[in-house]
Amino acid sequence: MRNSVVVITGGSGGIGQALIKKYLQERCFVISADLEKTIDFDDKNFSFLKCNVECENSINNLFEFVLKKYSRIDYFFSNAGILSLGDEHSSNFDWEKNWKLHLMSHVFVSRKLLPIFKKQKFGYFLITASAAGLLTHIDSITYSVTKHSAIAFAEWIAINNIDYGFNVSVICPQAVKTNMTKGREKDVAALDGMLEPDFLVEKIQEGIDEKQFLILPHSEVQNYIQKKSSNYDRWISGMARLKQKIENNK
Repeated sequence: MRNSVVVITGGSGGIGQALIKKYLQERCFVISADLEKTIDFDDKNFSFLKCNVECENSINNLFEFVLKKYSRIDYFFSNAGILSLGDEHSSNFDWEKNWKLHLMSHVFVSRKLLPIFKKQKFGYFLITASAAGLLTHIDSITYSVTKHSAIAFAEWIAINNIDYGFNVSVICPQAVKTNMTKGREKDVAALDGMLEPDFLVEKIQEGIDEKQFLILPHSEVQNYIQKKSSNYDRWISGMARLKQKIENNK
């Protein structure tokens, strides 16, 4: 990894900040792209660029900055995200915000990144999704639907670019200890434990080393996926019972 050029969106906290620490320790050149810089890393290999990943022009400016400085990109972690709780009555604003962050930001990145990777014939594109994108999040319709779309997007990119020499992964954890999950330690996503961001980053690195498309830090998720696919009706009934049980215990 030494001297690799690593770009990380959503680096102001949580998973993104842990990724920055990890790859600075590996002596990479790390560029953090976010709306704000919550921590200033005292490292000559660290750069910060204010970037709104919901805006394609802002993404384009990010690529211009990185390529001007380093002339290449080795790893791109498309990591920005939010959690908006709600049901079918969720506001249009919440829908649009989740859609832009959880899908369109990856679309904007891919338009600039894939031609670079194809020319280089190497590179790694990792999208942070969620186990909710494979299963569901019973308290958030906007999060569940848009995280499903992120995984579908990553699948399409992986399938259609398999012969170009670069790799694509999507990470789908359940609960991780970040500002997003603060105060939600008893939510359904935390039933199998809430992971520390540093541990999650180690799992990401393991997945990258093995070139896994689907990275599952919570091993239980694989079993849930199999149960869902083997009997969809039973899975839906089970999730409905789980939601009722959690609501009764509040």
